[in-house]
Amino acid sequence: MEEDTGALPRKEDFSRWYNEILWRAEIMDVRYPVKGLYVWYPHGFAVRKRAYGILRDLMDREHEETMFPLLIPETEFMKEATHIKGFEDEVYWVTHGGKNELDVPLALRPTSETAIYPMYSLWIRSHTDLPLKLYQIVNTFRYETKHTRPLIRLREITSFKEAHTVHATREEAAAQVEVALGLYREFYDSLRVPVIVSRRPDWDKFPGADYTIAVDTIMPDGKTLQIGTVHMLGDHFSRTYEITYEGADGEQQYAYQTCYGISERSIAAIISVHGDDKGLVLRPRLRRSRSSSCRSSSGNGATRCSRPPRRSRRNSKKPGLS
Repeated sequence: MEEDTGALPRKEDFSRWYNEILWRAEIMDVRYPVKGLYVWYPHGFAVRKRAYGILRDLMDREHEETMFPLLIPETEFMKEATHIKGFEDEVYWVTHGGKNELDVPLALRPTSETAIYPMYSLWIRSHTDLPLKLYQIVNTFRYETKHTRPLIRLREITSFKEAHTVHATREEAAAQVEVALGLYREFYDSLRVPVIVSRRPDWDKFPGADYTIAVDTIMPDGKTLQIGTVHMLGDHFSRTYEITYEGADGEQQYAYQTCYGISERSIAAIISVHGDDKGLVLRPRLRRSRSSSCRSSSGNGATRCSRPPRRSRRNSKKPGLS
């Protein structure tokens, strides 16, 4: 391993700076031998855990946490044609169990609509079951063919918080979109990450949605990074998966839905917005004080953290940062 002089690339050379920070601050190791899959260092996962603790507290105000299976039968996955068209090139398929070919191929979830909504159709019977607001924090898989990058563009998204809500009327679902945006604004405000909220054009909306509203931040290189999305699904998925309820008048009606998500791009935003030429800068509520040396930085209440040298590092090879 080459001698570590302690000098970081300047942040104005953002790509090199970002890759170096992930290694030096022990956020994520890029050496896992599958493209687009990365490993959290314990220090990086502690930062992620604290940030997602804030997110969980916000979600738990009006949502319940749950967990749905990773594997989705092809028969369910293929039901929503518009949705599938947006993901068909990114799906990993499980076709064998041991040496036996499966009767029905199973998709590794790229997102969970097609796993969750068949169950919603079983759970929801009456208007008294609504609204239903659930969320989960899970890993998802997408076969990204573009250049992959830790925390930003991955084939395994390790920290996908997705919420799925069901409502009696379109107006209630539209109101939930605004609630979700408020949660995301509060989350990023607590992390001091500035955001821009905008409605996506139709060609860029979530497959199967009426409309999509995205939360972006500006990275040091001037590019925008999408760090959250909220989707108004209308009744498209409820019609596909027969999510109906009996109204107060005794009539069966289709429900209206929303979904919204945040991933570990939120951690990339924290690192990129607050870090500087000297290294990683964390707000006090995100730092793990027992294993890092931290001091306050002026102005924004943030804390600069440096990681002690790992004892085994002299026997390890510095990650390739391409």
